[in-house]
Amino acid sequence: MKKIVTIISLFFLFASIMPAQTDLSFEFDYARFKYDASSGYIEFYYELNPKNMQRTATDKGPLVEAIVHLELKNMSTNEQAINKDWRIQHIVSEDESDSLIQSVGDVMGFLVPAGKYSLVMTAKDSKNPLLAKTINETVLIELINSDTFYISDVEIARSIKMDGVDKSSVFYKNSMEIIPNPSMFYTPQHPALFYYAELYNLKLDEGKDFSLKKNLLNSSGTPVYRADKIIKQSSNAVVEYGVVNMSKFPTDSYTLELSLIDPSTNKAFVSTKRFYLYNPNAVELNKSTNINASVLGSEFGLYSLEECNTMFAQAKYIASQSEVDQFSRLDSLNAKREFLFNFWRVRDDVPATPKNEFKEEYMKRVALANQKFTRMNREGYLTDQGRVLLLYGEPDQKDYYPSESNMKPYEVWFYNQLEGGANFIFGDISGFGKYELVHSTKRGELQDANWQRRLRSTVQ
Repeated sequence: MKKIVTIISLFFLFASIMPAQTDLSFEFDYARFKYDASSGYIEFYYELNPKNMQRTATDKGPLVEAIVHLELKNMSTNEQAINKDWRIQHIVSEDESDSLIQSVGDVMGFLVPAGKYSLVMTAKDSKNPLLAKTINETVLIELINSDTFYISDVEIARSIKMDGVDKSSVFYKNSMEIIPNPSMFYTPQHPALFYYAELYNLKLDEGKDFSLKKNLLNSSGTPVYRADKIIKQSSNAVVEYGVVNMSKFPTDSYTLELSLIDPSTNKAFVSTKRFYLYNPNAVELNKSTNINASVLGSEFGLYSLEECNTMFAQAKYIASQSEVDQFSRLDSLNAKREFLFNFWRVRDDVPATPKNEFKEEYMKRVALANQKFTRMNREGYLTDQGRVLLLYGEPDQKDYYPSESNMKPYEVWFYNQLEGGANFIFGDISGFGKYELVHSTKRGELQDANWQRRLRSTVQ
């Protein structure tokens, strides 16, 4: 999510994550969680390896000390949300060699108002200021509406302890002791990828459950591990955690992808986390150095740039905001092909079949919307009626009111199984056959108790 590495070869992969001789061995990561209507909660994780640091003799043994500075500044107002300095002190055991020396880790949490921030984290050896490391990031604290389900950032960890936890530990959270892994680096000696995330706003539609898809993708975007589960709407927020054994996977960078899907609309919110694995014991089969072979062999491998853009415009109604932002940043044809391949893959309800039944059904709705609602060179999927059709399917009942006294034409669509019964009212406000949504009883849609006033044909 935050440390993105383009892998050209194994040399460049590990050169990018191993510190240079003048760099302090200091690793840093963060994760953002929900707090309230005006602020988010952000946790910072860091890990210091005292190797190569200058040691000072003390009565308790050799002492190393690092000075750390953390600054988080709002990029719009230039106001500092965080400005903190502290020291990390550690006694190095006499029997610890440089190769076995233990790292020192910690976690800190802050409430931060919504906004876009520049982050600077600097750490240096107090006895040798040239041994230092500076990390610069851009951090976005977003507020999500209470009527939108979503997932926090994914925190990856070295371990998650459920029994015998120390409640006073800085790593204690939601009845668990979670030791983060800010290096985002795993090896054959430590192959267990633990992860933690929080799922929010789950009780949007009582009686319906969510689907959570967990995918592990290699650097080519190929899925190498997949697990699905049903999330019951018994609580408005739940914790998702687990572990993946990476010992069988080859050296590469990987992305853990959590997709929370509303089965009634197939809208999804996706949260991802990039990490790295060094595992010379595993052999990578069918390595792809360019675009994922699965993409090239699919229908998306034949798409033109215009076709990619059109398809995502048609699918935008079921995309999360993060997916919309991600697609807008793609600047190559192959990147857009691969994005669309993965976009539909995570929404495939029956991955064991060669067809993606959900995608086929959705594209049938697109064709139907274009056939029924295209007006004056505006394609049907772009209209209000087209959007509702794409999201919820054909209504169970339609009532037409083409010529009520003193009223412009309007239609009422009824969905009997949607939130126990919901309706949508579309009116021809302009008088040119362009029906616009004026009111709905569906949660999250336009609601206007005085919608009839907009449809009166004369001024009263």
